[in-house]
Amino acid sequence: MKCLAHITLENKMRIEQTLQEHCRQTASYAAEAMAPLQLYHTGYLAGLLHDMGKATCKYNNYLEASFSGEPVKKGSVIHTFTAVIYLLEHFHFVSSNPWESMCCEILCFAIGSHHGMFDCVDQNGNSGFAHRLHKDKTELCYDEALKNYFNQVCDEQEISQLFQQATNEIQNIITKIQQQYHDLHKTFFQISLLMRLLLSSVIYGDRKDTSEFMNQIEFIDKDNINWTDLLSYFESKISSLDSTSPINQTRNNISEQCFQFAKKDPGIYRLDIPTGGGKTLCSLRYGLAHAKYYNKKRIIFIIPLLSVLEQNAAVIRDFLPEGDLVLEHHSNVIKEKNDKEQLDYGELLTDNWDRPVIISTLVQLMNLLFTNQTSSIKRMQSLNDSIIIIDEVQSLPTKLVSLFNMAMNFLHEFCHATIILSSATQPSFDDLNWPLHFSASPDMVSLRNSDLELFKRNTILNRVTPYGMELGECASFCTKLMKNHVSLLLICNTKGEANTIYKLLREQNTNEDLDVFHLSTAMCQNHRENVLANILESLHLLQNNFQNNISSRKLICVSTQLVEAGIDFSFDAVVRVLAGVDNLVQAAGRCNRANEYHHKGTVYFINLKNEPLQMLPEITYAQNSTRRVLANINSEEISSLTSPEYTRQFYQYYFEETKKQLDYPVTMNGTSTSLKILLSNENPFNTAKNQKEFMMCQPFQYIGKAFNVFEKETIDVLVPYGKGKDIIQEIKNTKNSLYDFISLKDILQKAKQFTINIFQYQLTQLYDMGFIYEYFEKRIIVLDESAYDSYLGLSIPKERAVEEFII
Repeated sequence: MKCLAHITLENKMRIEQTLQEHCRQTASYAAEAMAPLQLYHTGYLAGLLHDMGKATCKYNNYLEASFSGEPVKKGSVIHTFTAVIYLLEHFHFVSSNPWESMCCEILCFAIGSHHGMFDCVDQNGNSGFAHRLHKDKTELCYDEALKNYFNQVCDEQEISQLFQQATNEIQNIITKIQQQYHDLHKTFFQISLLMRLLLSSVIYGDRKDTSEFMNQIEFIDKDNINWTDLLSYFESKISSLDSTSPINQTRNNISEQCFQFAKKDPGIYRLDIPTGGGKTLCSLRYGLAHAKYYNKKRIIFIIPLLSVLEQNAAVIRDFLPEGDLVLEHHSNVIKEKNDKEQLDYGELLTDNWDRPVIISTLVQLMNLLFTNQTSSIKRMQSLNDSIIIIDEVQSLPTKLVSLFNMAMNFLHEFCHATIILSSATQPSFDDLNWPLHFSASPDMVSLRNSDLELFKRNTILNRVTPYGMELGECASFCTKLMKNHVSLLLICNTKGEANTIYKLLREQNTNEDLDVFHLSTAMCQNHRENVLANILESLHLLQNNFQNNISSRKLICVSTQLVEAGIDFSFDAVVRVLAGVDNLVQAAGRCNRANEYHHKGTVYFINLKNEPLQMLPEITYAQNSTRRVLANINSEEISSLTSPEYTRQFYQYYFEETKKQLDYPVTMNGTSTSLKILLSNENPFNTAKNQKEFMMCQPFQYIGKAFNVFEKETIDVLVPYGKGKDIIQEIKNTKNSLYDFISLKDILQKAKQFTINIFQYQLTQLYDMGFIYEYFEKRIIVLDESAYDSYLGLSIPKERAVEEFII
């Protein structure tokens, strides 16, 4: 019998891939992914063994039946247990060398989890290793699998040799971790990330080879990038920019400092410059130069909000040559199914981070580091030997702080990544018990007081009261301000606030001389882009007319905080609902941004009465901390609040308020713990017996399922806006099969601009109300046209709305 891994059709011809071909190619890809950590042989061995359990007649029959279109039960042939049993029996219990036992467990976890993570010890105290070790070998066809595998894929001598090389590699890297931390909990936390990274390399190698075979296409290696040419192109473009004004001269000074800083060794650094300082181009220039000097694999831009991603992506593309250089990845239109033991072919349609420049979100970065979705895990290896530029890092959710700090340390110290934290309001992550390890002299830019004065283009006034405004009062307050201002931006804490005040402002301002706009994440990317384009056009005309003393239409924009970080528009006045000092600083950056109004703009800090923030505790903590800072400034004029002194004071108060939240607290079977503690190999359900038998007790599956960047998991929904309607029709007309990879992947790439994120409870309500349709084995979710408003985005018709539905 010839052991097969996959079967496909090419021009109606049957094409087979042998198990040997698949295992060897997977091993090669996994080894390359782990090479930056000097874990080449570890990656190769894990990839080589990952499908050992497929070397059986039972699996061949399953494969043939599936190829013939016969109904088969996914996961009915368990194939990930075999190699785990083999490794434990031949290398774990027969050795007195603890490094061999540790290496064995790390390999077993990666191999046994490549179709879904398992718990080393679960909530019932059961060992995932022991569960596999004691599985009925007859059911697995274990002896047959070993015999066929050694005859057709590789022999035991090669495995033994690779295992010894892997053990040496594992010993070396864990010794480095121990020397770095001198703390058992922190050491095991980093070992947990190491285990996940090895798993990532196996998943990546497996899915990449499978996708290449099923599509009969070999993906081009994009790791060998000519950074010199890309940097030269960038320099030619940037040299044509205007540099005559004082503020542009300061921006050029900032850019030049970043360019020179690129020569410094890889590390963890801060890019702390005022809003309007040109962070996007400065960080791109740094990235290209640093990649050239240190031959980095890729530059990864991490953006907190989709609205900022859309804008920054356009800027980055404009300063790079045309071609397949940039990948924007911010959503997974197709839902991943957790069919353990069998490949979910939908996963082959998700993006790999394999381009020279990746632009993605903070959600996607944290998911690939901690969630249980295999499509996210496979991207983790892409971070090795890369440059990761995290913009507006103050947007990091509080519960993720400890996990983030340790992950960034791991990526730099052991994966040779360079990390840049970019923000005008840098959180003091280095002051915590589990701190971020900044490199020596971490600040990339140093500005004189005269430079900083150029960026002070507005006055901030404190209008926070003990009671706050009703929503109607807030709308009236904004309307009155329009007597003295020509444009105004109101930034709210919630979509519900923004939605209601927007409607009130439209009712209060029915004259033809004032436009009212609305922006929120209830609108898809393309919708927001169109509204933003209209706002920018109106602002440009208004500013030109204002300078020339020509009467012009005024405008108000009501938005959530999505506009706060990085959106390049400028208003005469800004009203910010009470939040953190960091939010206020960012909001002030949208007021008279480049002195377009030729006088100081005005920022008003207000508070609302009885805000519904029960589901948003971080905003409540930030409001409390901001009030403490305001108490130290005995003045209505609070422009000094934007200084680094008060920013650091705010974070000291804020981290003090939230110290119990920083480690991602969870309740596991009624026991209070945290994801930080669980990743540190402290499992409250581990028994003395398990501790003696196995070293690792992290409940990885539990951790991955519990992890969410935000409190509630969101789902991507395709909406009928603009060309989104055509895409929906195209999906309806496409053969309803995940095997139609080429056409479907093209459709999904286009669909990303027309998706919104909603919570699971909202999806359930929309489904019950008949507003949801599902396609491709319920993987693609589509919103009904009647539930999408051209002004508000997702909006339930009044006659069918339910009271508890919150947008």
